[in-house]
Amino acid sequence: MFRIVSICMLAAFLTVGTVYGEDGDGGYAGAFFQVPAGARPTAMGGAYLAVSNDGAAPLFNPAGLARLTRPLFGSSYRAMAQDRSLGYVTVVFPVRGESSLGAHWLFAGSGAVETRDADGYPLGRDFSQNNHQFTILFAKRFEKFVSFGANLSYLYSTMSELDANSVGFDFGLMFYMDHFFSRENRDQMAIRDIQVGLTVKHISKTYKWNSEKYNLMYTSDDLGSEQTDEVPIEFGLGTSARFLQRRLLVAADLLKSAHQGAAFHAGAEYYVSQEFALRGGFSDGRLTAGTGYLFKVSGNQLAIDYAFSTDKADEGSEHIFSLDLLF
Repeated sequence: MFRIVSICMLAAFLTVGTVYGEDGDGGYAGAFFQVPAGARPTAMGGAYLAVSNDGAAPLFNPAGLARLTRPLFGSSYRAMAQDRSLGYVTVVFPVRGESSLGAHWLFAGSGAVETRDADGYPLGRDFSQNNHQFTILFAKRFEKFVSFGANLSYLYSTMSELDANSVGFDFGLMFYMDHFFSRENRDQMAIRDIQVGLTVKHISKTYKWNSEKYNLMYTSDDLGSEQTDEVPIEFGLGTSARFLQRRLLVAADLLKSAHQGAAFHAGAEYYVSQEFALRGGFSDGRLTAGTGYLFKVSGNQLAIDYAFSTDKADEGSEHIFSLDLLF
């Protein structure tokens, strides 16, 4: 049995590792969803589908929160070039039957840009786009070897005087491969906590725009036009495992959008001590790195994480900070 599962895990890692993101895949709605959020996932190159056990989990694989035993509060902020920003707040509570219930807010902003007319003269107002995703999530462990997670999200976006909204869904599964072995065999294995994550995200997420309000305010045209921007559905496969007496975590993800090329993410986390971790990764063409430190405060566990991501298109490097509290 161990040989069969080991071969399957190796095949999954090799499959994930042989496909890389393609250039020229931009131009679709919801591009901010493709930017890894959270310092720990970012430092690991965005390879988080088979980890997902902290405040960033709703953005990767909500099924990873099914084994939560204590209430969780998580937040993150990503300082980006060109006055852009990305951050989230997560609150999750364990409930009966190895289940978790929580809420999540994701914010992505473009920053303000001065508007000008066709001749380049300032018009005296700024232009910006802000995106919000408000999520209710549920996760449940049905068997020892599998858990399920789901997000119900409300999307709201504003751009100048325009706004758009919709409702969407994300689904995830997490498989705990160690439970195919007896406890005695697990204790003797060099590879521990083998997990596989599967996700389907951005189902029915769209932005429906109508320019009538903008035209009435800023132009002489009282007729508006409508446009619907669809966020491409994304399929994900991730694997993770721990080595060196669980001090080293290695993970790899393969993401495939319905309208874009495949993207590869890989990363690792090594605990130098029980409190201090070093991380590094590769995120679809960009190198990432970061650290994390665990504190125990009055019986609560506090994790403070930092990540650094190199630029991909000369837009500047980025710094990400996260905080997770189990209380």
